[in-house]
Formats: sequence, C-alpha cells, structure tokens
Amino acid sequence: MPRIHHIGLTVGDTAAAITFYSALTAGEVIGPLEKRGPAVEAAVGYPGVVILQTFLTLPDGDAVIELVEYRGGSGARIVPDNGSAGSAHVAITVDDMDAALARVTSLGYRAMSTPMTATAGPLDGWGYVYVIGPDDVRVELLEPPR
Repeated sequence: MPRIHHIGLTVGDTAAAITFYSALTAGEVIGPLEKRGPAVEAAVGYPGVVILQTFLTLPDGDAVIELVEYRGGSGARIVPDNGSAGSAHVAITVDDMDAALARVTSLGYRAMSTPMTATAGPLDGWGYVYVIGPDDVRVELLEPPR
C-alpha cells in the first residue's frame, strides 16, 4: 500500500532546523549524518558535495522529517512562499497550538497570523496557523478539534 515515508527539507543551517522542528514535534533526532562520495554525488548531481542528513522520527511512528544541508550544492535559494509554484510545506499536528506557538516564538520564529479554525472540508473544526520557520519555509500547525 503506498504511503508517505518522509518529507525532505533542504536547510541552510542544520542546527537551527533541528532546534525548530524538535520544538514542534518532540521527535527523536537521528543525526546529523555526513554523507559524501561518488554514490551521493551521482544521486544528487553535485560533484564534491557533502550532505548533512538528519531525521526526526515523530512520536506516532508514522512520519519522518528529513533535514538535509548541502555543502557544495548549487547554493541557490528558492522562494519558499506558499504562493510560489513548486514550493511545499509541512503540516504538523500539535496537541496544544498555543504551547507550540510559544515554543517556536521563543526561538525567534513568527506566526503569519493568529490561529484560525477551518469551517469546511476535511479539516472542518481543526485549528491552523502558518509559522515561518528556518530558511523562511512555511510550516502549518494543525490542532485537532476538541
């Protein structure tokens, strides 16, 4: 049966990304693992690249966030704005939206708005808010209906 194993995010600063995503997920951190060599170079298309790869396994065991820092990659930055074609975002379910926001705002990150509640569709009744995380990536926080 097809399912999503992980979402991979390219980051500019592994330590900052680990701090941010750990604050939201309380996931187990595996890494950073340094990857290099011909197989890595062939897989990603960057000769001489060194990759720092970190996994955060979420407590529910069903999802993994992969943080990848490329050293010697293209160096180009994308526009991670949700309105830009090709951008993506992670949606993380939290038990307490206010507490999650307090944790990340204490790290210097900001929410794009106050938390809102969906009024239709598959997330009807869920709380949600976008936070601008490391590298300006938008991360959606979701709180199930009470």
